[in-house]
Amino acid sequence: MKEVVIVFGGKSVESEISKKTALSIYKNIDREKFQASLVDYLNFNVQDLNENTVVFIAIHGKAGEDGEIQKILEQQNIPFTGSGYLSSSYCWDKEMSKKILIENSINTPEFLHVDNLDIDLKKDFFQNPNESYFVKPTASGSSFGIKKINKLSEIREAVKEALKYSKSAIIERAYNFSEYTVSILKGVAFQPLEIVPNGNSVFYDYEAKYLSTLTRKELVTNEILSQELKDLALRAFDAHFCKTWGRVDIVSDGNKLAVIDLNTVPGFTELSLFPISAKAEGISFKQLITEIIVDATN
Repeated sequence: MKEVVIVFGGKSVESEISKKTALSIYKNIDREKFQASLVDYLNFNVQDLNENTVVFIAIHGKAGEDGEIQKILEQQNIPFTGSGYLSSSYCWDKEMSKKILIENSINTPEFLHVDNLDIDLKKDFFQNPNESYFVKPTASGSSFGIKKINKLSEIREAVKEALKYSKSAIIERAYNFSEYTVSILKGVAFQPLEIVPNGNSVFYDYEAKYLSTLTRKELVTNEILSQELKDLALRAFDAHFCKTWGRVDIVSDGNKLAVIDLNTVPGFTELSLFPISAKAEGISFKQLITEIIVDATN
C-alpha cells in the first residue's frame, strides 16, 4: 500500500488555512489504496521518507507554493503532488508570472513593480481619473495584503500594507466587470466558476474566501465564454510548465479577459473552488484526491 504523507502548515501566514486543507485530504483519502499521515512542515524531515512515499503538498503560501519543498523533494527524488520547483516559483512571484504571460501573448492587466513608497503618480499609468487599481504583494497568497484602490491618494498606504507581506509589490490596473476561476486536472480544464462576492467585499478577498457565507460560486453556462476561459487557463498553465492540478484566476473588463493569478496548491476543503469544480464534473472528493496522488508517481 502506497504511503502518503500530507505536509501542511509551516510558518506561512496561511498555515491555518493549510491545516484545514490537510485535514480535509486526510479525512477523505481512499484508505483502501493509501496509508496516510499528517506532518506539519515545521516538523518535516525529508530523511524520514522512503521510496514508497508520496508527499501530498498541502502547504499554502511560503514553502508550499514558492517552490521550497518541491526543490527539497526533487533533490531527493521523492514523488510529490502538483507542480515542480521552477513552475511553483514562477507562479508564486506575481511579477515573474506576468512576464511569462506577456512573453506568451496571454493578456494580463497592466502593472507597475514597486519596492518602496517613492511612487511617481505622474506616470502615464496613473493618468486616467476613472481608473481603479489593485495593490498586491509580489509574493503572497490568500489575498493577504491586497487592496483595491479607487483614489490615487490611497496608493502609498496600500503599498505600505502590501510590503508587510513581501519585499516588493505590484500596482495592477483593475478589471472591474467579472472574476472567474478555472480548475485544471491532468490537462483538462473544468467548467469555469464565476466568483460573486457579497457583503463587505468588493473583490474575492480574504473575507469573501474564508469568512463570508454570501459569496456565490456559479458555474459559467455561456458556452462561448466558458470555452474562452478554459482555453486561456490552459495556455497560462502550460506557459508556466505546471503539472497535474491547479487553478487559474481570470478577470474581465467587459470586453476582454485577463489572467491575474495561478494557484499551484489551491484550497482543498469541500467548500473550496477546486473540489466544487470537480464535483460539477462528476468527480467525487475521494476520487479527486486519488487522481492527484496517482499522477504524482507517473
